[in-house]
Formats: sequence, structure tokens, C-alpha cells
Amino acid sequence: MRFLSSLIILLIITLQSSVYGDIYMHSPPGSNNRNQEQGQNRDNNQRLFNSQNNDKGGYCRGEALEWYEKSYLPVEWTNQHGCGSGETECNIVIQYMCTDNSKAADTEYIRDGTVTTTISANDITQSSTKETNEYKFGMHESYYYYQNCTGRERNKGLFIANQNIGNNADRTRQSNNGNNYGYECQEERDYYPYWAPSPWKDVAIITDNRDLCKWYRAESQNVQPKYYCKAATTNNNQPRSIDPVICANQGGVWTKVDSHDIGAPECIKAEWTQVNTLGHVLEGGHNPIYNWSLPHSGMEPCIATGTCSCVLRVRYNISSSDLKGNGDEFTDYKSNGPKGATNVNDPNVVVAGQNVTLNINPNQYGRTFQDRSHVFSIIARPDSLKKAKIWNLLVKGKRGNIVQSHPAHEYQFVPKTLHIKVNEYIHYQWTGCDFNPQNYDGTGIKGSDRSNMCQIKSLNHNYPMTDDELNSDNALFPDMETRLRFARLDQKSCLTYDELMAKNNNNKDAVEVDPQNCMVLNNAGTRFNGGVQKMTKTGTYYYMSTRNNNFSNRNQKGAIHIDPLLAGWQIGLIAAGCSLFVIISATAGCVAFARFHPHSGMHRAVSKVPGLKRLV
Repeated sequence: MRFLSSLIILLIITLQSSVYGDIYMHSPPGSNNRNQEQGQNRDNNQRLFNSQNNDKGGYCRGEALEWYEKSYLPVEWTNQHGCGSGETECNIVIQYMCTDNSKAADTEYIRDGTVTTTISANDITQSSTKETNEYKFGMHESYYYYQNCTGRERNKGLFIANQNIGNNADRTRQSNNGNNYGYECQEERDYYPYWAPSPWKDVAIITDNRDLCKWYRAESQNVQPKYYCKAATTNNNQPRSIDPVICANQGGVWTKVDSHDIGAPECIKAEWTQVNTLGHVLEGGHNPIYNWSLPHSGMEPCIATGTCSCVLRVRYNISSSDLKGNGDEFTDYKSNGPKGATNVNDPNVVVAGQNVTLNINPNQYGRTFQDRSHVFSIIARPDSLKKAKIWNLLVKGKRGNIVQSHPAHEYQFVPKTLHIKVNEYIHYQWTGCDFNPQNYDGTGIKGSDRSNMCQIKSLNHNYPMTDDELNSDNALFPDMETRLRFARLDQKSCLTYDELMAKNNNNKDAVEVDPQNCMVLNNAGTRFNGGVQKMTKTGTYYYMSTRNNNFSNRNQKGAIHIDPLLAGWQIGLIAAGCSLFVIISATAGCVAFARFHPHSGMHRAVSKVPGLKRLV
């Protein structure tokens, strides 16, 4: 167990010059603290967590999604200040947590909530308040986790620039006023790996410096127990120490919390992304993406009982070579205070004998941004899918043109291009929301998100293939019933176009927003679950959403490439290996026969072959 003297190396520090540096999760849809408010900006940036993001970001909440255990979920995001480009030192930390709905107390039950108000930091009754059988206040971390944080001493070995932030772990350089962001612990939010117990389980660390991977993986609570001081006092004026000796002197008990025991997280090299833009990776032109193999029931027992409520978060940390976050020359408490080398606001420095002013706020050294999903479920596989390899296919984006939706995205399928092997499975499932701003561009009922899927000939086509053009050889969904489901999303009580025109006095604008206009998906639910489909034929299949694909305005198309189990070069290599084996075996047989039959014709023939004569 490492104590305070070594905890100081755990600092992840960042240099940030704009208050709008941020990260946004697009798949699964990140909330950025939104719920179901209809404004352009979120109502409350403290609802569940401290994102440090622009108020305009995030996707409003639709019906909760559920995915099968051990299936692959594409986690996609954009980060403003780049990673892997050599212009920043950075990492992306992906984590999740779940609670068991059948066992969790009101104080620990993960939920989205129905309002945008922040749950009270001290009124425990708000954790059980309900409206129409739903919890009123959103909550991710538990009430008692937050109370433990606010009563714990902050790590005094950390760099805090020129700030006076008090003594407790609910205050950091980034959040020094003691406000509660749901029940998030601000110190845990800002530093990774964290030294105290946390409910978050690590999925992956994506970093520009893989030399740190061994350390990240070893210090993860996935595999490493954590400790805290359990004391009788809850007096926040004397916070519980993070040093075991001082804890004992305070009358506390140094308490071990076991590891999550789910294996060390994956740690991989970050792909190149551009600074000053919410952009794509250099190779492939897609957003940064990580395929998460979802936990199984051995990791989360609530999966087996179908009672999991889960949430995913992605944290973005950026650093500068001006400061060190790890190693022999790390920046720590010794650089605090007004005389620290990096602790002057907008300092003047000499260049070519003259002063120039830098645009620096030392309080923003050490910046972390994050986004979180809305609540989702992970469910057990049926017997028919026990051994299947399942890929999840989603829809990202929100209603609006490119300006209105930014920094979120316009509609798109995720992954836009999916490569799988024949006889693997795809789970088609997505959700939308009815609470987008009413004046945002789009088709159908104002404020609503809906997406369907119809096959097209290529990504350069904008008309679906007709029934006559589709057959058992080229159709993504061979049967008409499945194609209809994906095109019309199981809508009922639909009217024909003529009936809609008659109903609305030939007013086309009224027809477009009529709830019985199933042609633009107005009567579909916010969530569509197309089920798990086995991909039994090799080939490439293209598709689009007829509602949202609007040539020259927005593109909502995708491609599925179903490859044979072995690529052509692999088959060729195996064939060559087999041929070589046959030749070697035949030669060995001939040599063996010749050796034991010295008067045979085989012996005379082999003796004439250079290199084989000596063997007989």
C-alpha cells in the first residue's frame, strides 16, 4: 500500500487555454447532463456530474437501451484538443458502473431521474423521492459514496497552482467551491488512477504514452484493492486522513475495499486527432472509437437476473510538456503558491529581448473533461446466442442541421462501416428523443428523433432498392417482413397519403407532422429494437434512413461488410503450407524406402538427387 508520500505521483495534469475544451460521447448517446429539456442549452451543468463541457452539447434522453453481455458496443466520442498528435500529452479513460435494481437501496440506485434539478448533497430523503413511479432526481454515484468523499482529506501532495481550496476531497483545482455535481467526488473525477475506493470499473485507457500502461493497469481498482479511513466522526472540519498512521491517531480504522476482480483494463495507443477541433482520427476518417466487450454475469451478477442499471463515462485528460504528471520530475505541491514557476496569470516572458504576454491561467493547468451516457441495461444471452459473436449497431446524432446540432452530431449510424465475419451476428437497436428544440431542422413531428433502415445500391445512391431489385443473393434482410420492420419501425394505426391529405385539408405541412403519418415515422416509438440477426452470406450491403438522409443537407447511410472466415491471402498461405507438407512427406517416404532397400530402383533414383544421396 502506497501512502501520501507516493500518492503525489498520481496526478494527471493538463494545460487548457479555453473554457470550452471538451469531450462529447456520441455512441452510446452522451447526456452532457441533459435530461429531457427542450432548450438549445442544457438546463443544469451540475445535474449528475462535472463535465466542464459547453452547455450546448449532449443528447436528450430517450427510452433506455439494453445490450447483451459480451457483445461489442462501439464507444465513440470527439475531443476538442487532440490526442496522439504530439501537441498534447493525453489520455482517454473509459469506465462503467452498474447497480442491481432488485437489491440496491434508494441511496445507491442508478437512475436518470425525471427533472433537471441536482439532488441535494445532504437531504437523504431526495434519493427516494418519486414522480409517477420514477425516481425524481437523477443519481449515478451513491449518497454514502459522496458523504465519504466530502468527509475525506484531500491529497495534500497534489499541485493546486495558486489556489486555496480547503481540506476536503470534494474540492480540487477545477472545482474549488464545494458545489455538488450529483454525488460525484471531484477529486476522484480529476485524478486517475485514484487512491481511494471508487464504484467505477475501468474499461480501457487510451493514451499517447504507452510507457504508462503497466502503471495504469497495476493501479486500477479492477485488480488493486483500495483503502480509506473509517472513523466515527463525520466532522468535515477534521476530514478523515488518507494516511493510515494519521487515521489511527484520529481514532479511525484503516479499511480495505477489495478490488473489483474483473481483470486489468486494456491500455492502448491513442489514434491521432487534430487540436482545436472536434475531429476525426487521421487514418480512416472516423471519430475516435473503442469497441467495448460488455461485461458478463460473472462480472455483474445483475445481468443474470435482468436487473442491471448501468452508466458509462469517458474522461479526457490533456497535459503539456511544461508540467509533468508522472515520473522523477512530476509537478507536485512544491510548485504551489504565488511563487511557483507556473502560477502567474498571463505572465510576461522575454523573447528577443522584449516582453510578450502569454495567455495562461494557472488554475486551468490540470484540466479534465468528461461525458456520460444515459442509463442502459446489460442482459443475459438466450441459449440460442450463448456462443455467438454479437456486434451492436446504433444510431448517433440529434435533430437539426450541422450548426444547430453542434457540438453533437447530425444523424449517423454507428459504426458507419462495420466489418464482420460470416455467421457472426448484428444487434440492430437505437433510441431517439422527443425533446429537441422545436425550431431545429428535420422531418416529421417537431423536436423528434426517428431513424429507419432501407437498403441502397451504394453509398452514392439516395433511393432505396425496390422489391424487384432485391433477392436472396443481394438482400441484407432476405424476407419481406424483416425489411418492412426496419423500414416502418413496427408502426400501427397508419393512414395512407390520400387519407392524410383528406384529414388535413390538403395541407402538406400538417400532413408531415400528423401522428398517423407513418411514412415519416411519426407513429414510431423512440426506441427501435430490430433484434439480433445472423449474417449468413458474405458480401457488402449499404443502407440509409429515408427520414433523415437529405441529399446535400445531411447523410445518414452505412455499410456492412461481411467477410469470409479466412481472407484470400490466408487461404493461399494455408494451401501453400499444405502443398509443402505433402511434398516434404512424399520426399521423406521415398528417402526412407530407398535407405532400407539399397538394391531398389528407388535407391538408384534418390542417389542421383543432390542433397538426398547422403541420406541413403
